[in-house]
Order: sequence, then C-alpha cells, then structure tokens
Amino acid sequence: MNNNTFVTDAINIKSYPLSENDNIVVMFSKDKGIIKGVAKGVKKPKSKLGARMQSLVCNRLMLNQGKNLDVIREAQAINPFNKLRYDLEKLNFSIYITEIIGNFCRENTEETEEVNKNIYELFYKTLENISNAEDNIHTMLSVVKFQLKFMKMTGFGLELSHCLKCSAPINEESYFSFNNGGVICRHCLAESSDMEHKIRIHVKIKEFLCELLDYDINKSTKYDNLVNEKVVSSCFNLLRKYIDNQTGRECKALKVLEMTKV
Repeated sequence: MNNNTFVTDAINIKSYPLSENDNIVVMFSKDKGIIKGVAKGVKKPKSKLGARMQSLVCNRLMLNQGKNLDVIREAQAINPFNKLRYDLEKLNFSIYITEIIGNFCRENTEETEEVNKNIYELFYKTLENISNAEDNIHTMLSVVKFQLKFMKMTGFGLELSHCLKCSAPINEESYFSFNNGGVICRHCLAESSDMEHKIRIHVKIKEFLCELLDYDINKSTKYDNLVNEKVVSSCFNLLRKYIDNQTGRECKALKVLEMTKV
C-alpha cells in the first residue's frame, strides 16, 4: 500500500454519473466523514464493484487519494442491509437519514473527527434497527432515536427539561420552538412574538422524547413495546420540522413516501 492509498469503512449515501462507465459515489466514512470516490467501470456488467456501490451499502474500502476525488480500488461488503430494499417505508426512511447526514456532515477536520466517528456508529446502528424493525411503528421509532441523537452530536440538541426563556423546570404542557430547539413555558409564551415557529407539545410527548434522548441507541427503552403510531408520528414530525428549519430545506425522500400513501 503506497502513501496515497487508504482503507476505511464507509456507508454509501448516493451516486451520480461521471462518464459512460464511471460513477462518483458519496459515502460517509468511519475515519474521514463525508468522502467522494470514483467507481471506475461500475456500470459495466462484469464490474467488480457492481452492487457494492449501491446506496445504503456498508463496505470496507481501499481508495487511492486524489486531489479532488479519491478512486475506489476495492470494496468488500460489510453489510448490504438487504431488508431495507424490500420495504418501501424502511427504504424511504433510510434515505431520509442519508439526506440529513449529507446536509449536516462534511469531510473530517480536527474538530469533527471524533464527532463523525460517533455519527458513523449511529448511522450504522440505525440502519440495522430499521432493517430489523418488526412494523412501521418501530421503523419510525428507530428514526426518532436517530434524529434526537444526531442533532445532539452535531450541536443542535434539544432542551426539553427547562424553559429556554426563564430556565425554570417544565412539568406541564409547553410550547416547542423550532427556531431555538427547545421548550418554552406558558408564562414566557405571552412575551414571545414568534408564534408561527412554535407548536404546543404535550407533557407526555416531552417525557417520551427525554427518555429516548437519555438512552444509548443500542439499548431499548421502557417505551419501545408501549409506543403507538400516534405518539411516534407526532415525535417524528416535530423533529423533522426542527431539522428542516435548521437546514432550510425539506427532505425529498419523505415526499415520495407521502405520495405513496395518498
């Protein structure tokens, strides 16, 4: 292995054409964050890279480092997450996660190296959890756990225990601010002029989110076998709107999912 060659584990996020036979593959790497690699000859029927370059496949890669783009020399599949590909809901929620990572994450710097490594582990485990989810409720629950953990890792964590304005603990119904990422008590609400970007949040929903936020992604919570579709949908949509508000864009993958339910 020469000085320009490196090995890393990475999950494919998306790809796009470079030439008649080659694609550029965007990946999230365990060691380097977002990387882009040229998959030469991947469109040819007998390509050695072939299906390993599909989105949502985790590979151990050998790459030649280039000035602007790396070149993928070898790819050994670690986990193709095949169960995702036979369930439209699982597939679309998984693509939603890749969009979030693509919107927030970049190539490693000294400041982001450790964060990106943690995000990689979260990404991998979430795809596993979605793959193994027994129904749509638990698929969405896996995504909610990802939303909460990811936003915390990237510095956009939610304040759900204390009022953003007066810092008082909140044990009753309150309002969630999409601009500020936290709850506001009813007393402070009267002083706020930004009602358009706030939504009422039931105390039980707040407690549920707090519980999920405190648990490791690898462990089950007391709610995992009790949660219903209404609760998990409410949590997902609240977090989705908060994330959209931070990026200034809506997720395309979920629009496809919503169209299929009409």
